[in-house]
Amino acid sequence: MKIVTYGNPVLRKKAQKIKSVDKKIVNLVKEMFKAMEINETPGLGLAAPQVGVSIALFIYRLEDGRGVVINPEIVSKQGEEVKEEGCLSVPGVYGPVKRAEKIIVKGLNIKGKRFKMELDGLKARMFQHEIDHLNGIIFTDYIEAIEEFNVEEGYKLPEQLVERFKGK
Repeated sequence: MKIVTYGNPVLRKKAQKIKSVDKKIVNLVKEMFKAMEINETPGLGLAAPQVGVSIALFIYRLEDGRGVVINPEIVSKQGEEVKEEGCLSVPGVYGPVKRAEKIIVKGLNIKGKRFKMELDGLKARMFQHEIDHLNGIIFTDYIEAIEEFNVEEGYKLPEQLVERFKGK
């Protein structure tokens, strides 16, 4: 399973809600965890559109464990902070993104059971980043000047991203 990169049209589509959690979904989740683990740069989260599947699902792996979130919805946001973010679909590129400090999210787990979580810190930021993917939004959309990007050695800004800033 390959992670799609910036410029792939699937990253700009609004993901379809999942009607039921079946064997296909469970297998997709297993493959997504594998893809995230073998990636050159380990990620914290991975949304289904990032592997070319436009459905409302993402996985995550943090120090406090890993999980699957299906049909997520942010029900409230509180505060705001700017921190640097990166993305497996825009490898080697980082930039400052303003996000809510605290959020309440509801959705379904891998067993199809409803949940509601109150999140803050890194987990809140990562959930917002992944939910953006399900709405066709990439972290780079929040950045207003090309000079704000940090690019790791050996990487470069995607051509389509550079085009966005031409003439600004």
